[in-house]
Amino acid sequence: MAETIFVLDSTAFYSGIPYQGNGKYYTTYNVLEEVKHQSVGSALIHSRVQVTEPSKEAVDQVSSMAQKTGDISALSATDISLIALAFDLNKNGGTVNLVSDDFAIRNVAQVLKIPLSETNIRGEWKKIMWKLYCKGCGKEYTNPKLTQCIVCGTTLSRKALKPT
Repeated sequence: MAETIFVLDSTAFYSGIPYQGNGKYYTTYNVLEEVKHQSVGSALIHSRVQVTEPSKEAVDQVSSMAQKTGDISALSATDISLIALAFDLNKNGGTVNLVSDDFAIRNVAQVLKIPLSETNIRGEWKKIMWKLYCKGCGKEYTNPKLTQCIVCGTTLSRKALKPT
């Protein structure tokens, strides 16, 4: 049986996952940068965790899906690279689990059919599709890159679409 692969977000390091479990662990350089101040030495991290980057194709595909789900504004470059790495590893036929408690990361990963694990998630999680709208005039938008209403200039908000 193949060894389980875990792709780790920074929350996985804070909860101690790569230091106590079995499996192969991966993360990106951006995540490593976020956790480098942690009290556990970088030598231990490097001995237990493979640090690598995803393909450009996977980053593009994740970004495209995040735009479709409406999560793109909630995801950092680190978040996108993490999902893309899990996507790459998942395509290669391994048993991959993306470990994150971030709702936007989890939402996009689920749509891309990336298996998920959690560190200690609080509250109920479910897949969400978002839409942008203006609280001032009520106009709705589909372009996730917009931040202000083109009609009245109000900062746009987002809300969950009702499941169809």
